[in-house]
Amino acid sequence: MNRMPDRYPSSADTHAMIARTASAVLELLGNGLAHSKKTIVAALAGRHGKDEVELTLMRLAVTGQVIDADRRYSLVPATGPDQG
Repeated sequence: MNRMPDRYPSSADTHAMIARTASAVLELLGNGLAHSKKTIVAALAGRHGKDEVELTLMRLAVTGQVIDADRRYSLVPATGPDQG
C-alpha cells in the first residue's frame, strides 16, 4: 500500500527547489554534450535527490532551456547576432 506524503510541497517550495537544482543541471550540460537523465541524476546524486533532478529537467525542457531529444538532454544552442 502506498503511503500518502506527510505534506505536499507548495508552489513556492517547488519553485525554490527547481531554482537550487537548475543551476547544477545547467552547469553539467554546459560541456555541450547530450546526457541521459540517468547520467545527470547520477552525476548530481551527492547534491540533489533523483526526484528533484527529474522535476528540474522537465521544467527546463518545458521552458525551452534544454532540449530533450531521444531521452538525452542538452542545452539549447545559443543564437546571437553572429549565429543563425
